[in-house]
Amino acid sequence: MNDGTIQTGTERARPVVHEWGDGTATAARPVVIVHGSVDRSDTFRRVVDDLPGRPVLGYDRRGWGASRPLGDTDVDFAVHVRDLRTVLAEQPVPPVVLGHSYGALVALAAAAADPSRAAGIVAVEPPVRWLPWWPVDDPWERTVRGAAAEGGPEQATRAMLAELLGPASRLHLARARPSDLAADGAALISEMTDPTVDVPSFDPLTFPLPTAVAAGSRSAPHHAEVARRLAELLPHGRFAEISGAGHAAHVSHPQELARLVHEIDTVIDTSEEQHR
Repeated sequence: MNDGTIQTGTERARPVVHEWGDGTATAARPVVIVHGSVDRSDTFRRVVDDLPGRPVLGYDRRGWGASRPLGDTDVDFAVHVRDLRTVLAEQPVPPVVLGHSYGALVALAAAAADPSRAAGIVAVEPPVRWLPWWPVDDPWERTVRGAAAEGGPEQATRAMLAELLGPASRLHLARARPSDLAADGAALISEMTDPTVDVPSFDPLTFPLPTAVAAGSRSAPHHAEVARRLAELLPHGRFAEISGAGHAAHVSHPQELARLVHEIDTVIDTSEEQHR
């Protein structure tokens, strides 16, 4: 694994990038992973294990994991999209982009801005808050707001992890340092309260890439509804339900996410053959 903070000339630091899989497999289409909130790229390692024989790249978004120091008040949705566009521009061939939650929304926006840089998208429960099926008062946002008002950023992280992981969050929280929880809470609150996320960042009706939009069968109803409706709007979209999974499907059902990547590969290959 190659970890490092990359600089753009003498400009601002770039997020920490991780390279997994077989970087020598030049014939295999690469995969770029974009994680969601209260997360980091390393939690996708079990998905990577089910993508043998191909290069896989992930990065910790600003404010999270090893890129936590890069999070600040100037980091908004557009910054995350720009970071991903930079990563995509550096790939030798257009990859499949696997995005989860907030990261799935980043993936869709980045691909819409420059479709030539990506081959296809797997979007797991993207929070497309500007679609009409997203609730005005999202239950998770309400939970985080209440917890933050009661106990600050640390309590906000605790409340969010309890929503995401259920009883399994107890062990994670018992091991976590309060300072880390507080730092994650600050990034979480920033992302949840960023008004630019409510502004349409791509047009589903003209989105040009093959896209699988997935949701867990045990996820929040509005997450599944928005995923299903978005897939119906996309010209080359399809909806995939991950049976038995909640929101963190990359942790609980990594093989299913890897299968969706392989299926998108097949769609891409078929489309390329038809255009030859």
